[in-house]
Amino acid sequence: MALACATTAAARDLPVPADKGWKHAPTGLILTRDIAGMPRTTLTDATETEHDVAAQFELPDKSVFVTIYIFRSPVADPSLWFDRSRTALEGRDIYRHAAPATIEPVAFAAGTARSASSLRQVYAVPDGPYRSTALAVVPVGGWIVAIRMSATTLKAAQLDARLTDVIAAIRWPTTGGDPAPAAVPIKACPAPLAFVKAKVAKANGADMLMSLLGASVAARTEAATAARAATWCREGSAHPEYGVYRADGEASGYIMALSDAGRVVSVTPSLMGQVDKTGTYTVSLQDVDGTTFAYPSFTAMPRPEQVRDLVLRGQPTGSGKDGSMKIDPKAI
Repeated sequence: MALACATTAAARDLPVPADKGWKHAPTGLILTRDIAGMPRTTLTDATETEHDVAAQFELPDKSVFVTIYIFRSPVADPSLWFDRSRTALEGRDIYRHAAPATIEPVAFAAGTARSASSLRQVYAVPDGPYRSTALAVVPVGGWIVAIRMSATTLKAAQLDARLTDVIAAIRWPTTGGDPAPAAVPIKACPAPLAFVKAKVAKANGADMLMSLLGASVAARTEAATAARAATWCREGSAHPEYGVYRADGEASGYIMALSDAGRVVSVTPSLMGQVDKTGTYTVSLQDVDGTTFAYPSFTAMPRPEQVRDLVLRGQPTGSGKDGSMKIDPKAI
């Protein structure tokens, strides 16, 4: 599974008539046939289970359009995915000179949320086909809703008001339990990770199995541990294709968020490496549908560039989902 395949899966059209609304089965979120006066033009899913959905709405004259993304992530942190979405937006040529309306993204409460658990930002665009663009990211349980909006004629303040209308028009599911933590924009990590020379380790079947088992257990218990949300920081520079993040100042591992739609690669000390004192590190990719792909381990904590190349060019050694695991016999 190459990096490109993991982040740009072919999408299927969902069979919903244009004059009908649509309910996202896993979350209960409802998108009506039009949002804030904009009819729905497309509704697609990059999975078979509504784990990576995109819906686009636009005015008939195409002067304003909004795309609403709904995806599942093993790290369902709105600040992290806002950081990824903002990096993707600001890296596009048509928005390269976009100027944010505020120094920091604005935290706000969306739908029935009882805390400012979401982030939004509006930009003025001085040149190109659009005059303004906007981004908002909202958590819904273990899911993320990302809203991208652009206009050819509206100023940033006008688009901000239209974004508010769009958010209000979405029928958000009722939230229960304790309020979600307030969203705080991602900052750079205060001190960089220390790397030593790392190379791909000799294949170890037990290490691979423990890696898959550990990732599967973590995915199944995510909802139960949501109250203990981590505080993330950004390691190094952000790239359009990936970003590296560390939780709670962690110095012995990191995650690599691929693109901006939920998929992450975990780089952690291997369980077997701790047992046999070899200090090896496991690399596993967690997809939005709950599938975990294991990759060869490293003799030490690998640099992000090594992980990127491994996932881009290498083949998974095994996969796991819902307690079922598959192992590539060639990898043992």
